[in-house]
Amino acid sequence: MVKSLGKTGEAIAKEYFESLGFEIVAENYRYNRAETDLVVKDEKKRVLVFVEVKTRRNRNFGEPQESVTPKKQQQMVKSAEGFLMMTPGYEDYEKRFDVAAIMIEDGKAKLDHIENCF
Repeated sequence: MVKSLGKTGEAIAKEYFESLGFEIVAENYRYNRAETDLVVKDEKKRVLVFVEVKTRRNRNFGEPQESVTPKKQQQMVKSAEGFLMMTPGYEDYEKRFDVAAIMIEDGKAKLDHIENCF
């Protein structure tokens, strides 16, 4: 159940970023044990974005973005460093970390895009 909720959220986030003109570079990118849900780029603006997607059905444990803890942020940085080391060609891109916080309530999804979250 949790896995499918996460996959649903990632699909919503992917569609959202594509609608903004971003190209999906990688999904569920892993480096060592660190993972980033989406790596997207805006070729025109030369921006590479590492996106953490957090999806919830309720607020029992707070807002989705509240679960991007300092430890998760460290994991995202580690994954991003690995991606940049293993994937040449992004040296002159601006890099940033975003969160796609998704609430799915009553069958409707609301995405809150938090740019440059840390």
